[in-house]
Amino acid sequence: MILSPILAALLIQVPIAPAMAIAAPPVADWPNLPRYPLPRGASIEESVAFVRNEVETGRCRPLPSTGEAMQLRLPVAILVGQNGQVRQIVPRAIGCPSVEQYVVGYLLSLTRTDTVPLQSGDSGWYQLTVNYRW
Repeated sequence: MILSPILAALLIQVPIAPAMAIAAPPVADWPNLPRYPLPRGASIEESVAFVRNEVETGRCRPLPSTGEAMQLRLPVAILVGQNGQVRQIVPRAIGCPSVEQYVVGYLLSLTRTDTVPLQSGDSGWYQLTVNYRW
């Protein structure tokens, strides 16, 4: 299996401490996880173009549209470590691996530069849904 360059870069960029075992996200409780505080001003124009292209070329299927707008939603679980830093981002499978990987990379970048700082005691799993409309 060949890893995409984005996934390979993510694996390299997210160091995992050897002593810390990372548990899988609690998928059954995903909707009940606290919401991850991402800033509202995050610019997603470039990522909307990428997602739109993936849909238009048939590599992804959007949700049924309401009206004239197309929509693609991707829920993710975000693990925050004891130091308040993001340790892992896990997308829920939506049948579009390229968008799933792209969103993980994009969120990883945002969480390193543009997040509301979490307190060190706020470790654990959080949830966030990325919603693209065009």
